[in-house]
Amino acid sequence: MHMRITLQTTHYEDLAPASAQAVEEKLAPIERLLGDDATSALLLVDVEHAPAEGRSSEPCRMVANLSVLGEVFHAEAVKPTPESAADRVRSELEKEIRRARGKSEHLFKRGGRALKNMLRFGR
Repeated sequence: MHMRITLQTTHYEDLAPASAQAVEEKLAPIERLLGDDATSALLLVDVEHAPAEGRSSEPCRMVANLSVLGEVFHAEAVKPTPESAADRVRSELEKEIRRARGKSEHLFKRGGRALKNMLRFGR
């Protein structure tokens, strides 16, 4: 089973089915970073029209929330097309997942070192 991806639009009527398919394909590689936890992962993606800020001509805003085993990763991007926004969101989510995985490995090793030092105390 794969990671579930839910795509919804808010005030963004011109998202064609082909474009929605491309967005899902661009976000699917996140699954490989999750490993065995991918089956319980849920990725909620919201595509909406970005409010005009100054002279910005980037009409697409994408917000993504990935929940995996109680952890939630968040990313958002404002780009001209949904496909380019999906690229940005994917890279942000991958960065967050890698950072979280590195923290847990670091804490595990740190605990192991502390235990080893306690066992050596008797010598």
